[in-house]
Amino acid sequence: MKIAVAHLILFAAGIMTLAGCSSSPEANAKASSALLAQVYLRQQQVAAPTAARLDEMRAMGMQTETIPTQRIFIYLAQPLTPARLAELQTLGVTVYPDSWIPPVGNNPTGFLLADMPVGSLDSLAAKDYVVRLDTAERQLQPQARPGG
Repeated sequence: MKIAVAHLILFAAGIMTLAGCSSSPEANAKASSALLAQVYLRQQQVAAPTAARLDEMRAMGMQTETIPTQRIFIYLAQPLTPARLAELQTLGVTVYPDSWIPPVGNNPTGFLLADMPVGSLDSLAAKDYVVRLDTAERQLQPQARPGG
């Protein structure tokens, strides 16, 4: 876990890049650093599985039942049309249309939940209607202080 956290910190600070994770400028611009790091870990686990990496992934809150698939949030300016939904399905992306949360207030984009094959990150990010991509796999911690 400590190694994965250290890698995430170095990546977020721009000190380290995740070579092999994404080669497209669109993916690097649209995907969160957490998503890029998780996709990288999945790619490494598929290429050379290790029990230690699997434990790190679980400790980060990542689902490990299907290693080549990443659960994501796709941010969009408008709901998906049937044609765009079909386009994503050809990439192997499983979209959950009932999860759509529309733009609200100061938030100009809506988002929905999807499962993406890790090899589809660049193609998904290249879609002009995709505004942003983020991981839907993380371990959440309470933010409030106990008793206050």
